[in-house]
Amino acid sequence: MSENKIFQWTDDLSIGFEEIDLHHKKLLLILNKFKDILMLGEAEYKIQIGKIIKNLSDYTEYHFAEEEKFMKIYDYPGYEAHREIHTSFINKLKTHLPILLSGNLQKGAEFSNFLGDWLLDHIAVADHQWADYIHSKK
Repeated sequence: MSENKIFQWTDDLSIGFEEIDLHHKKLLLILNKFKDILMLGEAEYKIQIGKIIKNLSDYTEYHFAEEEKFMKIYDYPGYEAHREIHTSFINKLKTHLPILLSGNLQKGAEFSNFLGDWLLDHIAVADHQWADYIHSKK
């Protein structure tokens, strides 16, 4: 099985909006629950993965909508491009659902690592861009 990473919040990830930082922390908690069920073995993984993925999907969509509200309120010029990144991510998550729900631990671990790496990179780069823009306008 591929390396099972732990995804942790660090202060340098903070974008300076407490509400959004709390969202990011919750997303990392969900991803770490995903990681935890991978350690329980195939039978338990199959039982719990649907709930974890639903929670991740629902919360991600809510979080992205909240970020996009910030961007629209402050007329962030990169709004459409950032929104497309969000849409692409949601689509990728949805296309991987059958693979994740199949119970394949290897594929689950690989996708869990992808999700965490993507989220940390997205926060550190793309989210900081819009947040920095807004902070400069406030």
